[in-house]
Amino acid sequence: MSNQQILYIEDNDDNFRLVERILNRLGLEVDRATTAVSALQLVQTKQYNLVLTDILLPDNSIEEAHSQLLFPLRQLIGPDVPLIALTAHAFQFDEAFLLANGCDYFVAKPLHVMEFSALIERLLAPAA
Repeated sequence: MSNQQILYIEDNDDNFRLVERILNRLGLEVDRATTAVSALQLVQTKQYNLVLTDILLPDNSIEEAHSQLLFPLRQLIGPDVPLIALTAHAFQFDEAFLLANGCDYFVAKPLHVMEFSALIERLLAPAA
């Protein structure tokens, strides 16, 4: 799995370090963007196998997440790259909104490390 390219869009240093440690234990390296704008710039210059994103970033609100992050991000990465929302906003309507607006998976913070690791491994496993 070590040749997989992962992007994590997260403005909080502690949250980033936790996910980075989990991914590193799986043999993965991760790039970081801290804003929607910087994330969109990164995906225009590098192809990713998986994108993880916090939803509430400094340059958008939950209401702006679709138009300023999720929709353009999905257009740039294409339909085959898994897009996972990692958010502390774990209300049922948030999950439905995110899944309806470009995210393939919704993972609530705080993370359940074993479940999160299993999801990542499953998504990045070579197709049989």
